[in-house]
Amino acid sequence: MSSNNHKQSFWTKYIWSTDHKVIGIQYGITSLIWLLFGFALMMIMRYQLAYPESPVPFVGNLLGEGGILPSEMYNSLGAMHGTIMIFLGVVPLAFGAFGNYFVPLQIGAIDMAFPKLNAASYWMYFVGSVIMAIGFFVPGGAANSGWTSYPPLADIATTGQTVWLLGMVMLITSSLLGSINILVTVIQLRTEGMTWMKMPIFVWTQFITAFLLLLAFPPLEAAGVLQLMDRLAGTSFFMPTIMELGERLEYGGGSPILFQHLFWFFGHPEVYIVALPAFGIVSDLISVHARKNIFGYRMMVW
Repeated sequence: MSSNNHKQSFWTKYIWSTDHKVIGIQYGITSLIWLLFGFALMMIMRYQLAYPESPVPFVGNLLGEGGILPSEMYNSLGAMHGTIMIFLGVVPLAFGAFGNYFVPLQIGAIDMAFPKLNAASYWMYFVGSVIMAIGFFVPGGAANSGWTSYPPLADIATTGQTVWLLGMVMLITSSLLGSINILVTVIQLRTEGMTWMKMPIFVWTQFITAFLLLLAFPPLEAAGVLQLMDRLAGTSFFMPTIMELGERLEYGGGSPILFQHLFWFFGHPEVYIVALPAFGIVSDLISVHARKNIFGYRMMVW
């Protein structure tokens, strides 16, 4: 039989692929692009702070009258910078890109446990990131309530906040699918003879990161869905009773503190979600290039 019958098209091989290495590269390229964009937003804000009376070079015409960054857009750039660097950049790069590419290789697996779920995880991340970007083009601009989206400000913010929440729900779902895949892959697909205490440190850090994601992200996703309901369905989970020009608003009685509790169920583990993959990468690199086993391996694992 001719081998031509088995050739894959470019779209099948590189775009709609279920191969863990291709998906890892997709995560890596996409997250690096978003990191560059988030860095550009930060540079715009820093330049305007350093030279408040001067138009921002190159992109000033896109910002406002005279090329100077308006205050409301400054809030939007700050919120989107934080969101992009964490949810679209660092976590997908450290966990999605490196985890997908290297974990199956280091444990002797052919692929991830659920290849199609793996592809779905990336495309949910990609769609969520596009939804986030759409916020820049809706009336009122992108989300302007900070990357934490604290109510009551976020409940009464412009349309961009709704777009932000929709994108965030997609991104969190993507991370949950990816974390389930990593956990099952490490537990079920280790090659014969690879016991838990023979796994590379990098695999351990990815495994623990996946476990933390599975614990930390559901409360944040629940908070995002409830805040969407506050904004779109007239509920009042997080909207307190407030007065506007001496008149009480129609909704009220919610608790902004409840949102903060749900958010920080995610916020504290997020520190380790970002740091652990980097620790694993550095540990393995030093060990391999020094040609020595990691000192205190068991203590590091425990």
